[in-house]
Amino acid sequence: MTKHIESIDVLKGITIILVVIGHAVQGVVSGQQLTINTEYSSIFILKQIIYGFHMPLFFMIAGLFVNSWVKRSFKEAISQKIIRLVVPYFIWSAITSIAMQFASSYTNDGLGIKEFLLSPIIPFSQYWFLYVLFFIHIIFFMLVNIKICNGKLLFLLISIVVYFLNPLINSVWIFDNLFRYMIFFSIGSYVLDFINLKQFQCNKIILPIIFFLLINVIYINLLYIGNDLLNYYFWFITSIVGSGFVFFIAYYSVNKIKIVRNILLFFGKKSMEIYCIHLLILAGTRILLLKFLKMDELWSVVILSGGITLIICYIIFSKIPYESKKIRLLFGVK
Repeated sequence: MTKHIESIDVLKGITIILVVIGHAVQGVVSGQQLTINTEYSSIFILKQIIYGFHMPLFFMIAGLFVNSWVKRSFKEAISQKIIRLVVPYFIWSAITSIAMQFASSYTNDGLGIKEFLLSPIIPFSQYWFLYVLFFIHIIFFMLVNIKICNGKLLFLLISIVVYFLNPLINSVWIFDNLFRYMIFFSIGSYVLDFINLKQFQCNKIILPIIFFLLINVIYINLLYIGNDLLNYYFWFITSIVGSGFVFFIAYYSVNKIKIVRNILLFFGKKSMEIYCIHLLILAGTRILLLKFLKMDELWSVVILSGGITLIICYIIFSKIPYESKKIRLLFGVK
């Protein structure tokens, strides 16, 4: 495996860990109605930090290899995305909705089978990412293959326009998330045009500088937390700085820290699988800690639920028999 691919797998590994931790934090924030002014405001702040860039980073990663995918025939390209995104979306929406229906008295969202029946038109729970990402791929493919102009550049320009107009438009269907994240997918599609990760070099001073910038932009974001419009536009800066910080962490992990690299590589290679299944494990663990064990130390709930979820995911996906086509299909793997 080349270092080029390893860097991206490590990047995916860091990102999926942030997703798990983010959902662990969000579950406690929502369930306990935490804010910047309540006890355990530090948990709320951690949620704001993670949610400040982790999903834009996921969309950037999704755009990294879109340039090779878009060269396929329409049938082949769409079939690949149906297997990779649509099939897992419906399978795991169904599984999660059934679990949530049975545990409806304990969950935060109160989602269930009714919401799953609407999932073809209304994205279900965390799986909205797969739903929106599929349509972003379709739009990108169509624009790039019209052959009238530079479709990739046109996609970028449209993404910029709709991102900045988004707060001024009434939200319909998935357009809010579509307009919000297209720009990050587009940025991802350009990254490998300018950076060869196999030969990439950077000064060691860059990492602390980016970290300093990240802390400052998050602090400014927290100051304006009550202003939705300012929050939305400033969130773009937070997303770019935060994603850049994680990118450099991934690069240094590949080159410097072997043990950390191996762990992150594993999570990166299994990021789709962990994305699909982690919410069930996480919610179950949180319910056990809060409702049955009556744990009232919320930081312990966050750390234990997130840590146990990652450990269980590691155990499951280090043992799962990937020779089975049915198991691969569950997670959109050919």
